[in-house]
Amino acid sequence: MYINLSYYTERISLGETLRDICPHCGGGPSKERTFTITMQENGFLVWNCFRDKCPVVGTTQPSVPITDKAVKKLRPTWDGPTTELPVEVRQWIKDKWGIENPEHWYYTGDFGGRIAMSIRSPKGTHRGWLLRSDGSIQPKALTYMNEGEEGLSWYKTNPHAPTVLVEDIPSSVRASTYMNTVALLGTGVGLPRAVELAEFCTRPIYVALDQDALATAFKWARKYSLLWGDVKVLPLKQDLKDMKEADLCNLLTPLCVTPNKN
Repeated sequence: MYINLSYYTERISLGETLRDICPHCGGGPSKERTFTITMQENGFLVWNCFRDKCPVVGTTQPSVPITDKAVKKLRPTWDGPTTELPVEVRQWIKDKWGIENPEHWYYTGDFGGRIAMSIRSPKGTHRGWLLRSDGSIQPKALTYMNEGEEGLSWYKTNPHAPTVLVEDIPSSVRASTYMNTVALLGTGVGLPRAVELAEFCTRPIYVALDQDALATAFKWARKYSLLWGDVKVLPLKQDLKDMKEADLCNLLTPLCVTPNKN
């Protein structure tokens, strides 16, 4: 059964799962998003439709029979043990990103030892995990989303401030001191994510991807301008999480000031 994989690979990154309307069955009469496709950390794709009557299931991994529904077990899931952040890890986070005592961050000994960052929903609930290494273990980041959740992490701190979209959780945490933020967990913005952003973002929306992804930032701003409304691109010379606090303040504070129309 043919699935246009290129359509999906342009919208997801390693470790991410996209949920969409099934291209074969159309989600049934209610048009539910029953189709999921995951790009595993090894680069292989795994996809399937959860409607019982739909036969869509597959993988690009040659050792797995694509007709076997057990392929669903290949979707990234993680429910490992976590502890409070050790003192030395807290110090590393402070030295690396300038973040002290981050909320909803833990430590796990799994996968060589990683910071377990809770991915937060628009309502502030846990929706998955981002497991981040100190760079000595590859890949640096592993993403595991709960069933039915979008790969976005929200930090809503001020109902009257704008929203900035960034690539990663540390940048989002740093910027949330000044305005509402969303970590895209990469640079991809598919339609389901765009719809969630449209529903929950305060305006204006600033797209602030890393310097090497500026063209991608303009791409999403143009593509979803009608859906998002007031959206702008914020070019960066340095990733937000790596900025000195004074520089971050100088960059973001003016964005939060309502112009005087008198």
